[in-house]
Order: sequence, then structure tokens, then C-alpha cells
Amino acid sequence: MAVEFEKQGHIALVGLNIPESKNALGPEELHDLYNIWEECGADHEIRSVVFYSKLADIFCSGMNLKTAIPILTGVRQPETEAERWALQDPQAFGKAMLKFKELDRPVIAAINGYCLTGGFEMVMGCELRVASEDAVFQMRETTLGIMPIGGSNVFLPAQVGQARAMEILLTGNNFTAQTLYEWGFLNRVVARDMLMDTAMEFAERIAGNGPKSVRGMVRCARAVQGIPFDDAMKKELEIGAPIFSSDDAREGVKAQREKRKPDFK
Repeated sequence: MAVEFEKQGHIALVGLNIPESKNALGPEELHDLYNIWEECGADHEIRSVVFYSKLADIFCSGMNLKTAIPILTGVRQPETEAERWALQDPQAFGKAMLKFKELDRPVIAAINGYCLTGGFEMVMGCELRVASEDAVFQMRETTLGIMPIGGSNVFLPAQVGQARAMEILLTGNNFTAQTLYEWGFLNRVVARDMLMDTAMEFAERIAGNGPKSVRGMVRCARAVQGIPFDDAMKKELEIGAPIFSSDDAREGVKAQREKRKPDFK
């Protein structure tokens, strides 16, 4: 399968496996991703998600120039269900790429090798990002005469600052994992053989915490972006107050008092 999905306890693993296109994303793969995020959202047993590549030397080579771009530019009319889905909903690709994110579970990206254009944009939509030391990031749209429209112009300045975002977006240069770690884009940079272990450590730690509080904070982080301070504070209270009176909250406090591991439902 182009996009592989499995569950390990409370953790979902979503892996790109498209060797013939170096994990380039076309309508079919994006439609699969969209459906997987929907499935994760509907499964309340899932508490965290690890998004990774099954290929050794590349995370994602971006949007597929042969399948996705012709549909988006109108060069070719849609023929498959996935292609029609892509054009019927203006936010379809954005939802698949975690920009219009309705999934209230944290997604941890485990990035190896080349992470280019659309792949780079996808990991901008993840809550946590771990990269191997050999990871290389590039936004090359300007070298192709096009503009990124998968959220880079919105997400990246908030994540690394305006000046650094403009350097990434305008130059089309390669950027190392170490540089993006120093710029605050990555949470960890690790040896290749430690990549999945590190991502899973994050996922397991989060999955052991109160699921309602984790889901509330994922929703809140998205909801407060770009809105005035007073509105953001109200939104935080709106999302967070009900969690204080939840069964999880009572169990968490009781477990701490009894010096035991909480049994969150």
C-alpha cells in the first residue's frame, strides 16, 4: 500500500511507502491520508500518531508533478474518485496535509533523508518533529515558478520567524536538520537508527497522559493561532474548563494522591 496504517496500543503509525515516486504525493495518496486522519479521529483508543517514511533515504519528495499538479492547474480533468475529491473540496489537499487539521490527536513526524516541498509542508502541520542527522529540507517552489499553497506562508513564519521563513521559501536552498533544530523547527535531531525509537518515545509518553487534556491542547493550539489576545484567552478557557471537571481530571488527581499510575479512560 502507498500509505500504511497500523495501531500499536494507543499509538497509530502512518507510513509513506511509494518507492516508484520517492514518496511523492498525488491525489490517490492524499485521499488515503485524508481517510486515515478521519479514521484516527473516530477511534478514541488512539491517543497519539507517528507519521514516518518506509523508504530509507527519503521522507517525501513533495507533490507529484505528474498527477497532483496537472489536476490543480487544470491541465488535466479529473478521472478517478480521488482526483474528483481533490477538486470538489478546495480544502481537500490541505486537510490531507494536516493544515485544516480536525484530528485532535498529536502527530509526531519522524523525518529521514530528503523532506521536500509538499513533504516539508506536511510536517509543518505536525505537533512534534524528530529528524535524523542526514535529513535535508527544501522548499523549491520558486525554482519551478510556482508558489507553495499548502500553508507554508502561514505556518512557517510562526514556527521559525518571518526572516528565516522567507529565506527558506524564497531561496529554494537546502537546509540541514541541525539548522532547523537551531531555528526551533525540530524537537530533536538524532542518529538514523534512533529516529523511530525517539518518535515512539514521544508517542508513548503522550499516550500515557490524560487523553482529554492532550486532545484539548491540540485543539487549543490550532484555535488560538492568529486571533487577538483576549479572544485567544477566551478560547483557551472554553476548551480547557470542561476538562477540569472530567473523569480524567478526577482520576489524575486521585492517582497522584495515592501515588500510583492513573487509569485514564
